[in-house]
Amino acid sequence: MDASTRRTRFQERVRIEREFLIPVNRRVGSVVPLAGMTAAAIESWRQRAAGVDLGVDVERVAALLLEAAARAELLADNSRDVFEADIRIAPDALSEIRVSLEMILGNPVHDPSPDTPIQNIE
Repeated sequence: MDASTRRTRFQERVRIEREFLIPVNRRVGSVVPLAGMTAAAIESWRQRAAGVDLGVDVERVAALLLEAAARAELLADNSRDVFEADIRIAPDALSEIRVSLEMILGNPVHDPSPDTPIQNIE
């Protein structure tokens, strides 16, 4: 595996993390911002958000974020390709989590695929 492959996986992980950070911070970030997608950052956010009426189920949001973070980590973990080749994370599994998160947050659900062409409606 060359450096460009590692860089690409890192960039993909950052892209995935942004897909989760942006909707949370769009909804509650002005009151209790989510700083990152590590387990520690999510737990810190959960503790701070628990004492504030955000109008969302903080525990469910935190659980989805932790699941998404774990899956993103597995996708970016290069050693899994060698040692656990039989374990694969389906890319659409993250999309399902993101859609669930958007629904809990009350945000409009957007198509997560950056490759989906924009169609003109006339």
